[in-house]
Amino acid sequence: MNLDKFEEDGNTYFHLCISCPVCHDQGRNTERAFWSHYDNNCHGDIYLGDNAFYKCKKCGHSAHVRKWGYNCPSHSNSPEEFVGASCQALAEAVSTAGQMVQESGLPWLQKFLANMGEW
Repeated sequence: MNLDKFEEDGNTYFHLCISCPVCHDQGRNTERAFWSHYDNNCHGDIYLGDNAFYKCKKCGHSAHVRKWGYNCPSHSNSPEEFVGASCQALAEAVSTAGQMVQESGLPWLQKFLANMGEW
């Protein structure tokens, strides 16, 4: 199975398939899943770029990963509860997402981690 990807402005984006980084921060392990954009009921597919920006394929919304919140059934108490993750948890979720790393390759991952920065 190949992950969907696209290129834009010199950056390569892959369909986001990771475990929940917030749950990781809280000591829980969750299955990897595809993520959707829920702002304004968009429900578009989220892609992760080597520039460390998420991008919704449906509406085009884009933001740096440090500005993103995550909602999942394991940690969220309501559909409106979005929680930020630590940079360490997000880096681990992306770097251990086997299929994502196999598809994107080590140079993509290194560029993503460099652009992600620390917070």
